[in-house]
Amino acid sequence: MTSVFRRQITHLLPLLIASIWAIYRAELWPILPIGFLITSLLILYDNNKLSFGMVALEAIIAGMIYRTMIWITTPSMVGMDPDKYAVAISVISDEGIVAISDLGFYGSTQIYHIFNLIMMIVLGSKPEVALQMSTTVFFSVIPVATVGYLAKMLSGDQAAKLGCVLASAGAASITYATLTIPQGTMVILWYLISIILINDKNDSRYTILLVIFITIMSGLHKLGALLALGAISSIAVLKIINTARNGQVQLPAQFGRYAVIAGLIFSIQMVWVTAWIKGVIVKILYIVGRGPPEITTETPAAAKIGGLNVIFEHGSWIVLVLLAGITGLWLISKRTDYQTTGILGISGLSVLLIIGAATTPFSLSIQRAIGIAEPFVIVLAVVGIVALSKRTNRSIAPIFVGLLLITQLGSAGAVPDHPTEIREYLTNSEIDAKEWANTHIDQEIYAHYFVAQEIIDYDNERATYKTGEGGGFSKGWSPVSEYLVTGSLENADGCVLLRKDQSFIRYDSLYELSYDPFVQLNRSNRTKVFENSNTSIYC
Repeated sequence: MTSVFRRQITHLLPLLIASIWAIYRAELWPILPIGFLITSLLILYDNNKLSFGMVALEAIIAGMIYRTMIWITTPSMVGMDPDKYAVAISVISDEGIVAISDLGFYGSTQIYHIFNLIMMIVLGSKPEVALQMSTTVFFSVIPVATVGYLAKMLSGDQAAKLGCVLASAGAASITYATLTIPQGTMVILWYLISIILINDKNDSRYTILLVIFITIMSGLHKLGALLALGAISSIAVLKIINTARNGQVQLPAQFGRYAVIAGLIFSIQMVWVTAWIKGVIVKILYIVGRGPPEITTETPAAAKIGGLNVIFEHGSWIVLVLLAGITGLWLISKRTDYQTTGILGISGLSVLLIIGAATTPFSLSIQRAIGIAEPFVIVLAVVGIVALSKRTNRSIAPIFVGLLLITQLGSAGAVPDHPTEIREYLTNSEIDAKEWANTHIDQEIYAHYFVAQEIIDYDNERATYKTGEGGGFSKGWSPVSEYLVTGSLENADGCVLLRKDQSFIRYDSLYELSYDPFVQLNRSNRTKVFENSNTSIYC
C-alpha cells in the first residue's frame, strides 16, 4: 500500500465512521456533517503534498459518500416535488408519454421524465432509485470538476485544490443532489454552458454543443433559456467595456452567434412553448406598481421564526457571496482577459438571480438560485483567498477555506434533518402511519404540510404527479398548517395526523408553535385511532 493511498484512506476515515453512525441511528445531523468536515479539513491540511488531480478525486469521492448517505438514510424522497416525478415516470412507464400531457410545461417538454425513464429501464430499478442515482452522481462530480477547472485556469493549482474541497461541501450542491427535480439537471447543463462561454473558443464544435445544451435546458426548466441568454449578454457587456478601455469597442465574433441562438430558443420557449412571458410581464408590473404588502398571520398560538434560523439558512451563501464580491471588484480593476471577464459575467448574473429570488415575487427559491451561482462564487472566493495569501501568509488560504467549510456544513442546506428547519422526508414510522391511514380512513386527513403531500406508493390510485398550485396533495390529504398556526384544530373537518417532534410550521412564513397540539387534541371530542413512535392520528 503506497503512502499516498494510506493518506487518502486516513482522510476519508472520519466520514466513513460518521456514515456508519448515520446508517445505524437513521439520522444525519450532526455527526455526518462533522465527519465530512473533518475529512475535508484533513484534505486541506495535506493539499500541498497531493497533486491537483488527487485532491479533486478525493473531493469527489468524499462528496459522493456524503450525498449517498443522505439518500440511503432517508426512507422517503427528500423535498416537496421529487415524489411527484417518481409517480410521473411510473405512469409513463405503464401508459406512455401522453399520460402526463396535462402537466403544463412538463407535459409539453418531457425531457426530464424520458431521461429518467431510460435510466430506470437500464438500471432495472424503481423510478425513485433512477432519479436519485443520477442527481447524486451529477452533483458529486460536476460542481467539483467545474470549480477545479475554472480555478486552475484563472489562478493555478493552489486555488483549484482549495476550490475542489469547498465545492464538494457546497450546501447548494448537496441540496440539489437530494432534490431530484428537473431544475437540478438544468443547473448541471448551466455549469457546462458557462465553461464554454468562459473558455471563449471560436470553434464550431462549441457552437453545436451550445445549441444542444441550451435547447435541452429550455426543455428542463422555464429558467433555462433565460439563463443562457442572460449569461451571453452579461459577458458581452463586460467584454465591450474592457475593450473600450483600450480605445476600441469590439466583441468576439462567436458571441454574435451565441446571442442569436440563445435569443431564438428563449423566444420559442417563452412565447410558443409556455406563454410564460405573460406571467413575467404581470409580475414585473406588480413589482413596478408596488402591489399590496404581503399579509402574514398574527396569532398567539405561534410565533414567527427568525434569529439563528435565518443565520443557519442564509449565512453560508452570504459569506461566500461577500468574499466573491470583494474578489470580483479587485479582478475588474486588475484583469481584462476574456476568461476573467467570463467568470465575472457569469457570477454577476448568478448573484442577480439570488437577489431577485430574495426580493421579488418570481417563483424561484433562494436556495435554488444559490445552486446556480455556487461554483462560480466559489471560484472567485478561492482566487481572492489565494491572491491574499501570496501577499501576506500562505497558510491563511487553507484557514479561510476551512472557515467557509464550517459555514457550509453547518448550514440548513447540509442535511435534510437540520434542527432549524422542517424535516422534509418521512421516517419509517411516518411511512407506516400514512400506509395505515390510506388503508383504514375514508375521510379527509389533515397533516403537516410535507407529510400530507408526500407520496409513498407511486402506483397507488391516490398518487398524483402534479406539483405546485392545483397539485401536490394526494386524494384525501390536506395540510393542517392553518389550523395549527391559529390554534383551531377543532375546525379541521376530518382526521388529524401529526408528527410528535415537529414544532415548526410553514404557513405564510415559518412559525414555532407556542402550545402543544396533542394536549388540544386529547381534550377534544376526537379519538386517537393510531399511534407509533413518530406520529399519532386522531379522528
